[in-house]
Amino acid sequence: MKVLPVPRLKLIAASLMLAASSPAWSVDLLESYRLALQNDRQYRIVQARTKAAEEAVPQALSQLLPSASATMTRNRIEQEVAREGAPTSRPPRFPTENDAVQLRQPIFRLRSVFALQQAREQVKGAQADLERERQSVAVRVAGAYFETLLARDKLNLLGAQRRNIEARLLAATKALEAGTGVRTDIDEARAQLDKLRAQEIGLLQNIRVTTAQLEIVVGQGIDSVAPIDLGRMTPEVFDPGEVDPLLELAMEKSPDIMGRAAEMEAARSAIKAARSDHLPSLDFIVSYNRSLSDNPFFTGQEVTSNAYGVQLTIPLYSGGLTQSRVREAVANSEESRERYHLTINSAQLELRKNFMAIKEGIAQFRAFEQALRSAEQAVLSNQKGVLAGTRTSLDVLLVEQQRFQVELDFAQSRYEMLAAWVRLNSLIGTMDDTEFARLNELLAASPAQPAP
Repeated sequence: MKVLPVPRLKLIAASLMLAASSPAWSVDLLESYRLALQNDRQYRIVQARTKAAEEAVPQALSQLLPSASATMTRNRIEQEVAREGAPTSRPPRFPTENDAVQLRQPIFRLRSVFALQQAREQVKGAQADLERERQSVAVRVAGAYFETLLARDKLNLLGAQRRNIEARLLAATKALEAGTGVRTDIDEARAQLDKLRAQEIGLLQNIRVTTAQLEIVVGQGIDSVAPIDLGRMTPEVFDPGEVDPLLELAMEKSPDIMGRAAEMEAARSAIKAARSDHLPSLDFIVSYNRSLSDNPFFTGQEVTSNAYGVQLTIPLYSGGLTQSRVREAVANSEESRERYHLTINSAQLELRKNFMAIKEGIAQFRAFEQALRSAEQAVLSNQKGVLAGTRTSLDVLLVEQQRFQVELDFAQSRYEMLAAWVRLNSLIGTMDDTEFARLNELLAASPAQPAP
């Protein structure tokens, strides 16, 4: 029975622990996105905040609608009568009742009108922030998913490289035993193999970290993820075209820009509301009042009165409060305006960066395809050179290492291009189920699992 070396046993044990640490659950990109919308904590926080912000409209509207109030008062009065030269009489006790109902309908309250406009713009801003957070969820999901795939690709490529070196080590050992090989080939292969085994431990830990990041985003334990199928990938499909139409579209649909625009409009309404504190207000009032009292002079007296009319309130002086609120509202409006333009500049810069990243990724995709073909041809040529005696096994190891590096750079370039495409769509506000379904078409049917 062959006994495995201790480092090999540790690697196998680590792989088994990785497989047992999470429940058996395989996800793809679209499912990960939908799970994140249900479970992502940050998104749920913004959802709750938006629901609270939406109540600003009915609260502001209530200041323009009728209000009714009713009061009921019950008292027991004691009176003490003192006369000069006479003893104090026993205090009489008698009850009193008072019931009142009042209905108030605002007729002219300009401040309440502007406050309602401000509340509506604030709700628009809160809803835009929720949409922005939904787009952020899409970016987080895609980024975590692609990082998980890259970590597993690295481990699989390293595993393939390790198995290839193990085969060459075995061949070099047999050749040395047969008298046709050299000790240098064996030592070099073992050195490379030991290096790969050390790297493999770090990659296993990297898989744990990236998988944990994805699990946090989607709120679900994950055992495997669907990988990219290169046979289904045509990078030109993700070509964004020209940048100017995208910039115009971002001005119309970007959640970030729309949110800051709503804040700017709300600040303008706040200025109008503050200035309207100088203006009079007019209300229509209807009231009903009933009072009943027993006292030494009148017994069982009940008085009922009905009143209706208008009430005019004219502000005269408030100690400078109104002017201070106007200055405060003007300053807030200036801040919101500057933030709006800053958001536009930032969004346009990020859009251009991701636009160029996609263009560069498409060009790199085709370049890496050619580089990979060239690297594979170099491996074949060196293998033939070994048979012809013009190359050594060390030469083969070097070109094979270069080929694996090309494959790794190719994979990383693909994920960076797709992540940039997701970020570009999120900036415009168009990253949704439909776009994730497009990405899902690139995935293979079988899940990606790290090589043991």
